[in-house]
Amino acid sequence: MRKVELKSRKLLRKIFGGISLTAMAFIFQACYGPRDAGLHDVKLTGTVVSKTSSLPINGIKITVNEGYNYGFTDENGKFDFYASVPDRDYDKDGVRYTQDKLNINFLDIDGVQNGHFADTTIIIDPARKSEVKIEVELREIQ
Repeated sequence: MRKVELKSRKLLRKIFGGISLTAMAFIFQACYGPRDAGLHDVKLTGTVVSKTSSLPINGIKITVNEGYNYGFTDENGKFDFYASVPDRDYDKDGVRYTQDKLNINFLDIDGVQNGHFADTTIIIDPARKSEVKIEVELREIQ
């Protein structure tokens, strides 16, 4: 009889221990939210060409909101990458990010290897889209 009581106590401890651990995980999730709370991903695709020659430009770095999201153009001037977009307005490091605007920066980082182009910034409105297509002409610097 004593053995049965011990086994049932052990079983109850395991059940309540598992329930307690699960409850803690739910509480943590409710308090702190998922890792990327407030962000959604938008696929940015497009082409960068020279304004004077209309030829594609290789090696242009494209950054979003001066952040960690970036991509580069290939030999055909094409790019595609995902950027995290805020679901709501917020401030970070003194910069105001809004859900209706993305600052897309086009930077010629390779110098004069394929020509020298002026850096350009455009502002787009992703409006909760899953993909945004961008066509940009960069002015060549003589």
